[in-house]
Amino acid sequence: MSDPPAPAAAADLVRRIVEHLQAAARAAAACVKAGDTDQALALLREIEAPLYEVTTLLNAAGILRGDHAE
Repeated sequence: MSDPPAPAAAADLVRRIVEHLQAAARAAAACVKAGDTDQALALLREIEAPLYEVTTLLNAAGILRGDHAE
């Protein structure tokens, strides 16, 4: 049985997360290119917590859907 399609809100959330990650990666890359590695790492640390939260939410959704191995 296939999964039901994700609601539009979920698709929008995925799009926003991807855009945020891409922007952070571009900014960090620009800092490295300018020789400011410390600032690049600081930018990446700022997205660490949201990434952890998204992963936790995805894991919870998978458990609720029954995607976990028994």
